Amino acid sequence: MAKSSINTPYYGLLSHFADIADKTGAINLSNNYSDFPCDPELLNSLVKHLSEGRNKYAPSEGVLELREIIAQRYNNEFGANYDPEQEVTITAGAIQAINTAISSIITEGDEVIIFEPAFETYLPSIEARGARAIFLYLDPTDYSIDWSALTRLITSKTKLIIINSPHNPSGLVLNDESLEQLQRLLNGTKITILSDEAFADMVFDGKSMFSIARYPKLAEKSIIVGSLGKALSVPGWKIGYCLAPAKLTEAFRHVHQYQIFSVNLPIQLALADFLKKKPYWSPLRDSFQHRRDLFASLMKDSRFTLFPVEGGYFQILGYEEISQEPDIDFCHWLANNAGVTAFPLSHFYHDAFDNQRLRICFGKSEEDLKIAAERLSKL
Repeated sequence: MAKSSINTPYYGLLSHFADIADKTGAINLSNNYSDFPCDPELLNSLVKHLSEGRNKYAPSEGVLELREIIAQRYNNEFGANYDPEQEVTITAGAIQAINTAISSIITEGDEVIIFEPAFETYLPSIEARGARAIFLYLDPTDYSIDWSALTRLITSKTKLIIINSPHNPSGLVLNDESLEQLQRLLNGTKITILSDEAFADMVFDGKSMFSIARYPKLAEKSIIVGSLGKALSVPGWKIGYCLAPAKLTEAFRHVHQYQIFSVNLPIQLALADFLKKKPYWSPLRDSFQHRRDLFASLMKDSRFTLFPVEGGYFQILGYEEISQEPDIDFCHWLANNAGVTAFPLSHFYHDAFDNQRLRICFGKSEEDLKIAAERLSKL
């Protein structure tokens, strides 16, 4: 397989393709956020708190009312009992929570298992602690986990396993069988799980919210990271959260207070006002599912391979029937010649593994998706 030569960091590459789209008029499907507007009720609540002068520091662990709402949600969905005082922390987005979690768990010489393709933020956080990342490719046919291969990777140095569901970039959701496998595998070990659940509320086809919290034996050794920005289409607000048993939370908060101390107060208050009135946190889930289905239907006669998407707002496209170019080169060709930007999947592998696949974001207007699909279907 060819390897991408690109060395640009993830967000730098996102900006690179956004710049190309701006200059060429290409439909930008390469980015990592949706174009959906924020709920006016949420904006009004934020304006209210700003106008009333709530502009000081929040408690380091987060506004209690918001933590209580998060804890209650996990109790309602999974029967998981997290103490909002001792086991729930508000963070400056999911990425900060992931970095803080890794920093609070691992030390020099530890090993951390990562499933690839993987979001870019994991590896730098691991290496910054002097630990070693151990990589396991997900099955390229369906992005499932090879449990036998995972078993062989676990050693006495394994301190942490990172899972991500719904998965970025594939959109796959870990099923009950997978979580049961993980539970059996880790039974009797001291390995901690970092469960990246940034897209937990964006699960399609009538399925309920995803969380490892559904399994008490896994939850007792897990740090769960979530995001409020993605489901509510306010990613720029950078509000995430961490759920973990008290001992893990104590270590997490020790690092958290020195990294950022506290998170934007008026935004936390606005989210608390908004979410306490809502029976669910994903008001746009049906819209995302509609966009997924619309794009798939528009692309059914194209030469691209579309992989199943169970959650999130990303779709993997295989272009092996169109070109054998490295994915980064094909992305540039698409942008300049087909009028659509996409993101190279090789960027989600530590060794730039390239099997002619791209990631696109379908959280766009119907008009943009129709134009993009029409252009791509001509190839």
